[in-house]
Amino acid sequence: MAYNDKADVVDPSSFYPSPHTEGPRLSFDGSQISSLAPDEMPAAFDGELDATGPSTATNESEGDPIFIGSIGTEENEDVELTDEEEEIPPHVALPLPLEHIYVKDPRQPLLLSDFHVIKTLGTGTFGRVLLVCLHADSPHHRPDTVQHFAMKILRKTEVVKLKQVKHVNAERNILARIQHPFIVDLYATFQDHLNVYMLLSYVPGGELFSHLRRAGRFTPDVTRFYLGGIVLALRYLHSYNIIYRDLKPENLLLDHRGYLRITDFGFAKVVDDRTWTLCGTPEYLAPEIIEQKGHSKAVDWWACGILTYEMLVGYPPFFDENPFGIYQKIVKGKVYWPQELDIASKEFIQAFLNPDRSKRLGNLARGADDVLRHTWFEGVDWVALENGKIPAPLIPQVTSGSDTRNFTSLPFPNPADLPGLFPSASLPPELQTDPDGWQFLDF
Repeated sequence: MAYNDKADVVDPSSFYPSPHTEGPRLSFDGSQISSLAPDEMPAAFDGELDATGPSTATNESEGDPIFIGSIGTEENEDVELTDEEEEIPPHVALPLPLEHIYVKDPRQPLLLSDFHVIKTLGTGTFGRVLLVCLHADSPHHRPDTVQHFAMKILRKTEVVKLKQVKHVNAERNILARIQHPFIVDLYATFQDHLNVYMLLSYVPGGELFSHLRRAGRFTPDVTRFYLGGIVLALRYLHSYNIIYRDLKPENLLLDHRGYLRITDFGFAKVVDDRTWTLCGTPEYLAPEIIEQKGHSKAVDWWACGILTYEMLVGYPPFFDENPFGIYQKIVKGKVYWPQELDIASKEFIQAFLNPDRSKRLGNLARGADDVLRHTWFEGVDWVALENGKIPAPLIPQVTSGSDTRNFTSLPFPNPADLPGLFPSASLPPELQTDPDGWQFLDF
């Protein structure tokens, strides 16, 4: 399977949705069931797929692109084939739990009732994300610390119905054990008889997806800045055998400085060797996922190539109105290269989009170090980037910790659906049932 560089490859921009009408793309998990006809499935698939949606956001801020501008090691080898879930190694650096930072009185536990809801930030197939703040009368309220958070809420019955229990628990367990400047922080988890809750960093600058759609496309220097942060985050995750598997602009948030934070770890997994789960976003799937050959860290580097192309060109290299048309194009490996794309960027993307995993950039003997040392990144000060010392190309309009201008206005949640956050709207204890609680014991 080789890539076709000839000009007769169709330009996806001719039928890619307008930036003004396209919504965030859906992720799917192959363990779910849909009504797709058997003849719609590509030959490599032996199951049926359904979609799970990410949060929705738009951006109204503006910024002026600028960028200023070597290092890390990792080995990635395919060995014995297994698909077992593994615990994260005990030597993973743990972030400080919320209690050590925000809990003023350790004798009083942090409760859902300590928070009040400000706004809905996003909605998905089986949950929502809310902006919340500690009540002023909470025993843990401290004006000298961050008070606003993103609360991710998932309905237990829907999680079970869509067979996402394993992914939800994995997301909680992975986020609880990692900490990196370009990854959202998980501070605490809760549950009531209806939902599970994750208290996360609130990243107020909105999704990179919205900024990219407004700009149309980014310059190579702007793309370098954002991709550099992603590469550093992936190097960190891969050093603990964590694969992310859902890289796309919709899952990249901008903080108040303009730096990226990766969010939504619903498909992240600890994989020592390979896994065969069918999941991700169609435009970003690596061919080995589609062909069910087993996959590992290399799929994240393939996604880096897709993301780099999309940031530089304005749309992904593989697109079709039917998801399975996308899969066929990925397997065929034909990419349209616009004339305005510079040779260095094209060669850099091609190094990621190598269908042979053993030759794919990021999955070679030196792992992420090969990416960091690539000539396309020449001149980047990786230490300064990781420490937030390089001016960001886009600075979102953010005036306070509760600023939500970079997110769509969505309806306020029904208090009865969130009994932990709205105790007064909750059913009496004798009427509350929780048949699925045993499946979320870590919350």
